Amino acid sequence: MAIYSFKMENISRGEGQSSVNSAAYRHRKVFFDNRTGEVCGRKTAHKKDLAFAQIFAPEHTPPDLIVDSETLWNAVEASEKRKDARLAKEFKIALPAELTPEQNIELTAAFVLEHFTKQGIIADVVIHDINGHNPHIHIMGTTREILSTGFGKKVREWDRPETLDSWRKGWQNICNGFLELYGHDERVDHRSIRVQYEEALEQATVATTNEEKAIWLAKAIETNRDPILHISRDRWGTVAAQEQRAAEQAIRDELKKEAVEAYFAFKDLPLDIVVDVASFRVHALAEPEEIVIPDNTGRASSSDSIKPVLVAPAPHTHTTLKTPSSSTARALTRAPVNVKRTKVEPRQSGVFRRFTLLVVDYIREKFVWAKKKPAPTSVDAEHDKRIAENYVFDEVQGIYVPRAEYERRARFNSGTYSPTKEEIRRFPSRPKLKQIYLDNDINFNPSILSEHVKLKHFPRLTAPVPHKKN
Repeated sequence: MAIYSFKMENISRGEGQSSVNSAAYRHRKVFFDNRTGEVCGRKTAHKKDLAFAQIFAPEHTPPDLIVDSETLWNAVEASEKRKDARLAKEFKIALPAELTPEQNIELTAAFVLEHFTKQGIIADVVIHDINGHNPHIHIMGTTREILSTGFGKKVREWDRPETLDSWRKGWQNICNGFLELYGHDERVDHRSIRVQYEEALEQATVATTNEEKAIWLAKAIETNRDPILHISRDRWGTVAAQEQRAAEQAIRDELKKEAVEAYFAFKDLPLDIVVDVASFRVHALAEPEEIVIPDNTGRASSSDSIKPVLVAPAPHTHTTLKTPSSSTARALTRAPVNVKRTKVEPRQSGVFRRFTLLVVDYIREKFVWAKKKPAPTSVDAEHDKRIAENYVFDEVQGIYVPRAEYERRARFNSGTYSPTKEEIRRFPSRPKLKQIYLDNDINFNPSILSEHVKLKHFPRLTAPVPHKKN
């Protein structure tokens, strides 16, 4: 089934990313980053899902700049001097599974040439899993203008939301054109599922034919659901992710089946209908009653065998419509007199519009379909949630590292790094000792002390005097 998925992300040096490393991952090759001296792409070089790789560049691009992907993105890294430079724009786009691999390659080339090359962007394009269940494109686009001498200044127009919206709408138009060209009824829409639902209700309200109303009512039923959530690459292999995607697809398929049933139910409804809102039952209107036109000719007939003849009323006379209070009064009023009876076709203006409003309100408020209950949270889901909260996947090392350690490394690698108080406490300074200052003028050569100094500062040792006996 053709699905619409168009995601854009910026590859920024401020986030610790490298355009060479990103290109190596997407090309399933090993590249050397001249700026950092790292070897990139070792973890994914063994994968065999690469089906197409090509660089699309404007005509005036220097040939030596686009020899291969490694040369291109090393040149991009050399042209950026800021530590938080935005290196490239990366687009991930889902391909329609209805088209063959050759048709999808043709579709990709047409889109890139129309919306990137003509605007002056060098686009490095690869296609993964083209024969599998998830065919998709990776497009890495440059952010600077291309001159005959190399890269020029940044083009800020490519960062505007209007430009991104034009790319998204352009992919929708080209994709639908290829689906129609090769005979497929599926179509994609770049708008959100909620916007499509609201538009379907509005169009069903103002539609004038049964076929048109049935189409928009079916579209409203099909789009009255929550959007399918994105599952990250590291969670795709878990049991919880597979159960989540299976439940979402089951709801989508069920609503699509109900939309088909609603289309065939509403497209053949007659215009003359009555809707019982309490039970939501649709009935055809009874035959319209005859309207009695009074006789303005002054003649009456007492015979029932005379067939009424249509007579136009006299000019400037008013038709009187009387509602009889009982069946007897109605019989008396309808006595065989010279009155003219005719069937009047009921008015069609506004009848089906009012019915459509009732149907739309009913679908919006009362229409019941089986809504799937959320799958119970399993142990694997809790484990994945705990891992996602506490760990970050390091693409360079290819392993999960604690979030605190990852943030500490990113902060340490930034140019404005300064240690925090907690980090300073882990390495306390040595206790300060008293500095002993020495007098350089002191003469350390020994000298003979004077007799005065000897007597004054040093005690003289004398032999003890014996005590005399008396």
